[in-house]
Amino acid sequence: MKALFITKETYIDPDVYKIIVIIFLIVIFLSFFTTMLKNILDHKIKKKMLDMEISEDVITSFLENKSQETKHTSVKWFLVLLSVGIGLFITQLFLPLGMHSIGIMAISISLAFLVHAVYLNRMGE
Repeated sequence: MKALFITKETYIDPDVYKIIVIIFLIVIFLSFFTTMLKNILDHKIKKKMLDMEISEDVITSFLENKSQETKHTSVKWFLVLLSVGIGLFITQLFLPLGMHSIGIMAISISLAFLVHAVYLNRMGE
C-alpha cells in the first residue's frame, strides 16, 4: 500500500508584502506626526505655566517626567529596530518567504518588547 502524502506549499502574494510595508510607513508617519503634535502642545503648556507663575517644583517635576519618557522611548525603538533587523536576517536564511517568515518577524518583535519590559522593571518604572 502506497502512502499518499499531499504537501501544500504556502505562497504569499508579493502584493501582501507591499501592503505591509505601506501600512508600516503610515504607522511611522502617524507616530512622527503625533509625537510632533505632543511636543508642540507640551511647549504651549510649559509656556502657560511660566506665564501663570506656577511654582518651580511643579514645572521641574513636569519636565523631569518627559525626559525619562523620552529616554525609555529611544531604548524601545532601538530594541524594536534591532529585532526587526535580526528577524529579517533570519528570514533571509529560510527562503522562500512564506507564513514562517511572518512568524519569525512576530517572534523577534515580541522578544524586543519583552526585553523592553524587563528593562523598565530593572529601571524601577
